Amino acid sequence: MPDQRDDVVVDVAIVGGGPAGLALARALALQGLEPVVVAASTEWHATYGVWRDDVADCDLGGELDTLVRGAWPTVRVVGKRQHLLQRPYVVFDNACLRSSLLAGVQVQHDTAVQAEHTTETTSLRLLSGATITARLVIDATGNGELLARRTPTGGAQTAYGLLLGAGFKTGSANVARISGIEPGIFTLMDWSTPPTFFYGAQFHDGRTLVEETSLYANPPRGLDDLRTRLAVRLGVDATEQADSVEQVHIAMGGSLPARTTRVVGFGAAAGFVHPVTGYSVAASLRAATRVANEIVQQLSRGTTGTDLSLAVWGAVWPKKLVRSRGWHDMGLAVLSSLPPRLIGGFFDAFFELPQAQWSVYLRIDSEPAAVRAAMLGVFRHVDMATRLALVAQPAALVRALGAR
Repeated sequence: MPDQRDDVVVDVAIVGGGPAGLALARALALQGLEPVVVAASTEWHATYGVWRDDVADCDLGGELDTLVRGAWPTVRVVGKRQHLLQRPYVVFDNACLRSSLLAGVQVQHDTAVQAEHTTETTSLRLLSGATITARLVIDATGNGELLARRTPTGGAQTAYGLLLGAGFKTGSANVARISGIEPGIFTLMDWSTPPTFFYGAQFHDGRTLVEETSLYANPPRGLDDLRTRLAVRLGVDATEQADSVEQVHIAMGGSLPARTTRVVGFGAAAGFVHPVTGYSVAASLRAATRVANEIVQQLSRGTTGTDLSLAVWGAVWPKKLVRSRGWHDMGLAVLSSLPPRLIGGFFDAFFELPQAQWSVYLRIDSEPAAVRAAMLGVFRHVDMATRLALVAQPAALVRALGAR
């Protein structure tokens, strides 16, 4: 795409070429706008796994089954006990999803370094020296590079993962047997070796994803430690033999961006990362249409500047979802207060709730009352030792038990 001239004003410029930014760009393009995506690259290397029903109704540009590289009808979770959940799980094929979302979307391969505001527009200064002037700028960079800086908590979820070839073996034993992987089952979390857990599955092509993951920690658990723990689990450090290595650091536990920011955040940059699970992609895909609808409506009314940004922030974070976020933040505080020996029982109680109850807790866009009901349901089902540990954290628990 040629550089934008200073005298040309586009409706929307989206900074960031990840799933969130491209999904929003596609949603806007479907409504007749011509958003410009600014990104040095639109290549993705992370593993994006989601519950199938969380994205089944999203407009992804193609049938969901054509955009995944793995699908499993059963999900395995292990706390102190094993739970086989009949809720399908999929992992996106990044190249297919990217290609689907990019159809009809303009991309300028560059890096935004500064945003300068006038009363009605924002000008993006790019690393190349070019300028893009837009009525609205969206930050979908993941870390919120153009948003008002927030004070980081320092906490994060971390993981060290390997994609192993179909013929990989550890001595005389197959890696799938060692890690508990079975055909047709995705191990979402195996907490049998705290304080970290195993995540992984076998793909249809015979390759196997194995990952050692730490829950939110402050300071974060180091990747070298996770690599060592994964090697112990497998019986060998398979890093050099792996088809690919994935090192994950997901900042969590921070506050939401200020709504007064002229540049509007979207996706992880806007705080879509679930405070407990670290997931954000499915939430971003679901929110794309909602936010695009508001942008189109406001632009059609001639809304500009601060008024436009405030209206779009209201679609990114409706007031009721801010309340849901408060409950999720309490959930993180409660879970972080538990010693590792009690966390397995906590997870057992959570996944023994009715699926309709625990599944809504795992979405940032669930109704506040539903999130609260799931939290109280877990409290009622945990053992006495865990209850005592929870009530020892009054700041989080008293609010959780007394809020309406």
